[in-house]
Amino acid sequence: MRRLALVLFLVSAFASGLVLAQTQEEALQRSFIEGVQQLEAGNLAQAERIFREMLKVTDSPRVKLELARTLFLQGKYKEAKTLFQEVATPSDTPWRVRDNIEHFVRQIEERTGYLKLGMTIVSDSNPRNLPVQREFSIGGLQVAPTEAPKKMTGLRYSAQGWKPIFEPVRIAGYFTASYIDYPNQDLDRLTVDAGIAKNLTDSGRVRGKAGVELGTFGGKRLYHFPYLGLDSVLAETETSRLTGELKVGKVSFPDFGYLDATNTSAAMSARRALSQTVVLSVSGTIEGSSAKERPYSYYGWEVGPGIDTFWPDSTYLVGARAALGSRKYEADDPLFGEQRSDSRTRLDVTVGNKKWRWRNSYVSLIASLERTRSNIEFYSYRKTSVSVVIE
Repeated sequence: MRRLALVLFLVSAFASGLVLAQTQEEALQRSFIEGVQQLEAGNLAQAERIFREMLKVTDSPRVKLELARTLFLQGKYKEAKTLFQEVATPSDTPWRVRDNIEHFVRQIEERTGYLKLGMTIVSDSNPRNLPVQREFSIGGLQVAPTEAPKKMTGLRYSAQGWKPIFEPVRIAGYFTASYIDYPNQDLDRLTVDAGIAKNLTDSGRVRGKAGVELGTFGGKRLYHFPYLGLDSVLAETETSRLTGELKVGKVSFPDFGYLDATNTSAAMSARRALSQTVVLSVSGTIEGSSAKERPYSYYGWEVGPGIDTFWPDSTYLVGARAALGSRKYEADDPLFGEQRSDSRTRLDVTVGNKKWRWRNSYVSLIASLERTRSNIEFYSYRKTSVSVVIE
């Protein structure tokens, strides 16, 4: 009898636990539905209260997402971003959920600022852009380059930042930086572009910029380029976007004063989504440079089509971009006695996958083929590179 009573007690306790768990689950479901209804009705404070109460008894990612969305709509961006990232970080979060989260995070970062870091493993067949031809004639003398192109592998570190600094007049600071570290220090390169931007219209579709770009090579300053710029969203729909940019400034080379010049460029870029899995793009640039010495002044252009595709079944992202350009100089080259004219071609192929992640970063592969042809062979070169991008 005692054994039977014990069995009956355990069965009764187990059944009571099931009923209690079921009752709690039903209560949470009712609360969730009520919170969503309040959110959709625009009663954000009530929705926030409901979702916060739910998180005291459950760690559900769905509840966190709804609370994050509620906070976002109230302008409570810092806490909203934290919650979004808590849901996006785990490796078992579906990629579709991550895509939705990234949409909100991008909007938050445009309003509050961001700092994004990246790293790329680069293998370059010709990092110095050296000519393939071994001998050249300069003033009747045969000259051979001191070295041949040599493949090298290095690391590129990158950073990108944006920060509103005076919201009443809609001014923000920006910068991008890239440092490539090869085993040979003579090839290390640093490029930095920083400045301030101001929205010139209430919609933010037209923006003025004032900044400076600078570069180093082998630990020595190579150039600096203060500039003024203007960029604009010229047209935009749900499936297409057309943008333009103007930039003018004076570039200076401390060790090569004859290259100092006033540079002007204008660029346009267009993107159009043909479907949810295919996006076409095309870009074009015209440029002009008026150098201190006329042989180094030039004008040029570049045009580049591209395509990005997404394969939902395998979650692969595959893209390709081509570029074709030309640059013509204004006077005979001082060394070779000919007026220089270059043409440039480039092809990039990118392969990624929404499931390729390292910690909280996406991983992709880029293969590039670049060639410059010049009527003066000394300036002709070709290179290939393969990169593993983590960002």
